[in-house]
Amino acid sequence: MGMKPDAKLLDNGIVVPAKEIVEASGLTEAYFIKRIRYANDKPLALESQYYPIEIGESLAQYDIEKGTLYDLLEQSLNLKFAEAEQMITSTYLSKEEADLLGVPCSLSVLHIERLLSDINGNLIEYYSAYFRSDMYSFRIKLSKNSS
Repeated sequence: MGMKPDAKLLDNGIVVPAKEIVEASGLTEAYFIKRIRYANDKPLALESQYYPIEIGESLAQYDIEKGTLYDLLEQSLNLKFAEAEQMITSTYLSKEEADLLGVPCSLSVLHIERLLSDINGNLIEYYSAYFRSDMYSFRIKLSKNSS
């Protein structure tokens, strides 16, 4: 979108995920990374990422505050992405989340949940993020295979 990206690490470490995350991911323990993403120095998104502990601890050896996590996973950890299932919904933030993004609680935001798997079908990441709807848009190209 032509904006300068940045990030700020809020939290990371081994956690027991909430029940809904365990149900979605199968991770009963996970390595957790929480960051605020910025565009042109304005808060854009609040991201929470959950990894199998071995992957998360390996990832944490790198710059997880400013680094692009997917580049680190692929290039530094040599993980091969194969499939992601993503759901996008609309929701509202808690007061704490709204304060972190600098928006009112009344602003509807985009909630993105994604499961990322490797070529063997193993979970690499469970991702949950809240994106400011006033600063974010999606462009999706659809095509039909003619064979």
